[in-house]
Amino acid sequence: MQKLFKFFMMGMLIPLLSLFSCSDEFLDAPSENQLTPSDLPEGITAFDGIAESLYFKPWFTFNDKFLIAIGDMYAGNAFTFDGAFAQFLNAQVTSQNPILTEGYVSLFSVVDQSNNLMKLVEDRKSELPEASYKNAIAISRFMRANAYFYLVRTFGAVPIVDKAGSAAQPKRNRVEDVYKFIKLDLEYAAANLPETSTKKGYVNKTVAMGVLAKVHLTLHEYVACASLTQEIMGKQYSLIQEYGNLFSSPENNNSAESMFALQWKAIATEWGTQNTNQAYIVPGGTGITGGGDGWGVYLPSISLQAGFEPKDSRKKNTIMTDGDFYPELLKNQGGFKYKKILSSTAANFRKYIVGSAAERNDVFFMRTSQNTIILRYSDILLMYAEAVLAGANSTTEPSALKAFNEVRTRAGLPTKALLTRDELFNERRIEFALEGQYFFDLKRRGLLEATAIISQQEVGFYSDDDRTVLVSRKITPTSGYFELPLPQSAIDTNPSLLEPPVPFNFN
Repeated sequence: MQKLFKFFMMGMLIPLLSLFSCSDEFLDAPSENQLTPSDLPEGITAFDGIAESLYFKPWFTFNDKFLIAIGDMYAGNAFTFDGAFAQFLNAQVTSQNPILTEGYVSLFSVVDQSNNLMKLVEDRKSELPEASYKNAIAISRFMRANAYFYLVRTFGAVPIVDKAGSAAQPKRNRVEDVYKFIKLDLEYAAANLPETSTKKGYVNKTVAMGVLAKVHLTLHEYVACASLTQEIMGKQYSLIQEYGNLFSSPENNNSAESMFALQWKAIATEWGTQNTNQAYIVPGGTGITGGGDGWGVYLPSISLQAGFEPKDSRKKNTIMTDGDFYPELLKNQGGFKYKKILSSTAANFRKYIVGSAAERNDVFFMRTSQNTIILRYSDILLMYAEAVLAGANSTTEPSALKAFNEVRTRAGLPTKALLTRDELFNERRIEFALEGQYFFDLKRRGLLEATAIISQQEVGFYSDDDRTVLVSRKITPTSGYFELPLPQSAIDTNPSLLEPPVPFNFN
């Protein structure tokens, strides 16, 4: 497998790098950097290549800034003074925003590489066992579906590119068709992926069912979501005891709670295979990374901080507040004690901070091996509770309460005998803070309700050293807030993106 990985890095990831350096060409049409049967030596199946590539490389710039920018900062979970993120903080994102463009290109790179790899498998179908063929197609369609799920929730109508070598300048397709396309991909994946993962961290039938459940929930198809999540609960996956281990210790990657995660590899001499989150999150000037990175770009908003209940054990693992002590950070100095002076919101994020090269052999400048979790078991539990609630203001249904309270019990919080809609969504906000989910959760609540919530959130900062003088800032979303603009570079090279969306031909 090590030889395979080295081959794959040279033979497949170099073309991937060219995707990012030629973004205008890619945005015009699917990439022409397609694989051919000759790219694989004798005896190596297509699935081996899929397994090594689609879990990390094409997702890189999506994870580098876009996921947190749109999922957390745009929705009010994070504050910043960094100019590149200012438009997200102020809910004034333009089509020229580089972070927006990077996310769009990255997600279509996932689509492109999934399509390329499916073509390769089709070309060599006669050489593969039926099970290997179906598994290869299934994982490609799973990845493509996840990319489109982020695209449609962020941008609305986007072009459906269903095969390698599709026509240039594709038109946008209707939102309902994009969702239908996503469902078909996930249904195929659920039917053809193995029951259990072929390798630790790889997706399987249950994972595809979990993502499909979230698609149904997004569309308010509550019965379908409840059925899928109920089938998942209590079987392959479970909550781990230590919440913080999900995000700040690569040795705990792919735990019993992690269902689908981006599998990062910190390699000192390579760029684009690693998780860069720590570099942006570590409080500036603390030396926690042991290098020149650690800039405190993302700060917990005052609104997010207020959302934690007293004695919530997730708080210290999610955000650093005045007086918090972390013996696992700066070990050679006896640990790290946080002081609120380090942040203009009186707190910094703790999630995704791994430590320094002096403490670990998989940390380099702007590089860690910490997975980015896209779907985990606690999400299944809370999705089930939300599906049972089915848009109502409250429920006392026992199975919904059991699922909801399982998450709260892990956090050291008292259980509830009645679950309200607001309690459910606040629980999700806290449980998944800095995981890129909050914007999509708000959007799922409905535009009027979401607008009212966002308008009440305090996303300002403190102007004095004691962190008591508040410079208040609140955002009132405009009518276009819930669908971000397509990147201007995409429109420049493909003007048909400005035309009304058209139906997709599923035949």
